[in-house]
Amino acid sequence: MTNPPPVTPSAPPRFPRGSAGGVAVASAFAVLLGVLVVGGWALSPSTAPGRPSPWDGWGLVFAGGALWLLHAQGARGARRAVGRALAAGVVVMGITQLTRGAPGGGLGLLLTGLSLWTLHARTRRGGPPARWLAACAALLAVWGLVGGLYQGHWFGLPPLNTVTGVSRAPGLPLSLALLLLSGGLLSLHPDRGLTGVLLREDLGGHSARRLLLAVLLLVPVTGAVRLLGERLGLYGTTEGVTLFVLLTMAAFLAVVLWNANALSRLDASRRRVEQSLRLSEARFAGIVTHAADAIISIDAGQRIVLFNASAERIFGYSAQEALGQPLDILLPEDIRAAHMAHVRHFAQGTATSRHMGERLPILGRRRGGEAFPAEASIMKLDVEGTLRLTVILRDISARRKAEDLLRLSEERFRASFEGAPIGMALVGLEGRFLHVNAALCHLVGYSRDEMLSRSFQDLTAPEDLPLDEENAERMRRGEMSSFQREKHYVRKDGRRIAVLVWSAVVLDARGRPVHFISQMQDITERQELEQAWRFLADVGPRLAASLSSRTTLATVAALAVPTLADWCVVACLDANGHIHRVEHAAADARTAERLRALDAAYGPESLLPAPLVASVQDTGRPVLLPEAPPGMLGAAAVDAGHPEPLPLRSALILPLYSRERNLGVILLATSGAGRRYGAREQAQAEELARRAALAIDNAGLYERAEQAIRMREDVLRIVAHDLRTPLNVIQLSARMLEKYLPPGDGARPRLETLQKSVQRANRLIQDLLDVARMEGGNLSVERKPLEVAPLIQEALEQHRGLAEARSLLLQTHVPEGVPRVLADPERLSQILSNLLGNALKFTPEGGRVLLRVQPEAGQVRFLVSDTGPGIAAEDRPRIFERFWQAGPKRKEGAGLGLAIVKGLVEAHGGQVGVDSAPCAGSTFFFTLPTAEGAQAHAGAST
Repeated sequence: MTNPPPVTPSAPPRFPRGSAGGVAVASAFAVLLGVLVVGGWALSPSTAPGRPSPWDGWGLVFAGGALWLLHAQGARGARRAVGRALAAGVVVMGITQLTRGAPGGGLGLLLTGLSLWTLHARTRRGGPPARWLAACAALLAVWGLVGGLYQGHWFGLPPLNTVTGVSRAPGLPLSLALLLLSGGLLSLHPDRGLTGVLLREDLGGHSARRLLLAVLLLVPVTGAVRLLGERLGLYGTTEGVTLFVLLTMAAFLAVVLWNANALSRLDASRRRVEQSLRLSEARFAGIVTHAADAIISIDAGQRIVLFNASAERIFGYSAQEALGQPLDILLPEDIRAAHMAHVRHFAQGTATSRHMGERLPILGRRRGGEAFPAEASIMKLDVEGTLRLTVILRDISARRKAEDLLRLSEERFRASFEGAPIGMALVGLEGRFLHVNAALCHLVGYSRDEMLSRSFQDLTAPEDLPLDEENAERMRRGEMSSFQREKHYVRKDGRRIAVLVWSAVVLDARGRPVHFISQMQDITERQELEQAWRFLADVGPRLAASLSSRTTLATVAALAVPTLADWCVVACLDANGHIHRVEHAAADARTAERLRALDAAYGPESLLPAPLVASVQDTGRPVLLPEAPPGMLGAAAVDAGHPEPLPLRSALILPLYSRERNLGVILLATSGAGRRYGAREQAQAEELARRAALAIDNAGLYERAEQAIRMREDVLRIVAHDLRTPLNVIQLSARMLEKYLPPGDGARPRLETLQKSVQRANRLIQDLLDVARMEGGNLSVERKPLEVAPLIQEALEQHRGLAEARSLLLQTHVPEGVPRVLADPERLSQILSNLLGNALKFTPEGGRVLLRVQPEAGQVRFLVSDTGPGIAAEDRPRIFERFWQAGPKRKEGAGLGLAIVKGLVEAHGGQVGVDSAPCAGSTFFFTLPTAEGAQAHAGAST
């Protein structure tokens, strides 16, 4: 950066405003004295020595008027014409006095008049001739004053009538007036001649003022002392001259010493001022150099004379490039003319500083042509007529960008805030709402103005308020920045709603809390749905806890109260649509007692509205009554013993349908002022009714199934007892006949057939009993460790005769080391017998049946394979069902063998299955746990 050379200001004239005052005093004195002279002559004409003549008086009047009218530089028009006419009159008065024998006064008036006439004229060299004419008039006036001082009537000397042959000097009053007029004229040119020297604030001006005072006072006084001594005869002429010289030397020596001391003090003061100025300039240079803002100074032609480092950084020009260039290189082209005009207007105005950009935005232009926003102020300084304008400019591009981003962020926040589908609010530190959106107003039912006059404490339910206030206090103390919780608000209409509230504290730049920002989401419906789901989730297990119809009805009534109803009635209908069983429940004891009393006194029909129940039965659709009509339950609901009716405000009547059968109805009723049924409650109640109907139907089915099972068991007991007795008689009789028949008798085959039929009948009865026990869970299995090989061998011996009779090959394969199994020996023999019997029965002659054993991890697999016709794929899923046989041709038996096998295997903890394909034979297999594996599992469980 290049700074301009320091400027040492030259002080303005000592009395910059004194010229007007001096002119006024001189003009007034001259006019007043002239009027007195003219008036004195008019009253008492006299030619006494030293008395001014009337011509002198008129000359002074004209001179004072002309000086007053012409002293202004811009005097024009009538004022100038009148002033010059008066100046001409002064000249005429001077000439008149010269011709009348008063050369001193006439010459003074003549010189004064000419000075007034040429007051603002200039010679070719630029000098004002009026100044020299006024100086001559002043010398003539001083001559008159000194002459008057030394006149005889003061010092006893004869009057000075002539000097070098010239007539008398002007009188004392006229000399004083001429001196004042000359001084007024000289004061109009304060920068030139003697006046310019005397009024300067430099060393010359100070010395001139001091010496002028000495000249004007000491010399006349010294001369007066000399003349007075000579007049008194104290010394002669030679001694007088000597004394005059000595006094003059002493006086001038004293003046010189006084002036030297004054100049020394002035020089010391100037050095201090210069040092202060240098320090100030250094500080200013440091400030300018290191200032963060651009500082640019321009001259009157708007050319750059100061360009600091920040200006270089902001505009991209170096100081060498910018100095001397016009200011418009730093302005965009489209605003240069307007800004330059504003700068010129400021330079010509009276203001010394102002902020720029009041009329037009301030834009700067970087070296690359990029425009940028700025803020600036301008100051004006006039040093010795040299104008300097200084601009302090700050680049606000980053701030504008930040402001734009902030404005965009605020607009986004405002749009998000106002358009949010959930409630939002700015909350003061004490809880008062500062700003709320429309969603929050809709949520709580208050208008925006009403909300701004309330606090969150006014809306919060009493039980939720302590925790809210504690959280707010913790956020104010800085212990937490935000929190989220579920709470309840009380709406304007008094209804309570559940809300999810999130709240956070907003901090200022110093980290102090300013306010809270909160979001409120209505979760009433969600909580109701959650409550409904919890309710329905609880319905299933509670309804499944009992299979009694009466208990199920009571459970349904208890489930509905108080979640869905204040009181409830559940009624089961018979085949004719009449109520044959009813259960009821109520949330309060008084209503429960009222229900019991009505039921006991008038029957269950008194608890239900007959027309609405009939409508539900006919249509199969529920009836919703948001506002129940008075007397809906009929006259039976009120009697002498119970004058108060059942409390009823809203009601729901729903059918209990299951498997397209109407099982009954359920009445849900509310009695509180705040509960009314709507579509959501109806949907929940319909789900309860559906599940209740299913549970009631299941309970009825279970009761009927239990009854059927009991009847079947009774039948089976009868069959087992009553049929086995004649079968045993038949079998014994056949055996006795067989003993009495001779060998080879033709009746023996018939007896054998009879005995086989009896055995089949006994097996069928036993199978039926086993199936019944399995279904009733009464099948007994006494497991114990068993060796596998003896069991396989026993089964082989039992079925060898049947295999040989059917020409079938019956084989077994038991590997060595087969572990023992944990099984009931009789039941295991029954399983093997059933499987081998089926295989032998369905395998054609010449076929093969194989019984194998395979040890596996923790169990043993038994396999019975045959070469029979196989089982079709569609028949395999039903092969283990009761009373089912594969194929169109049924073999002998009831189809219970495989079902019994499956039940017995599963009772042992094993699994059973079959692999088969048509024309490829079948392989039935089952597994039983080993004795060692079962014991290890039992030990691990304990």
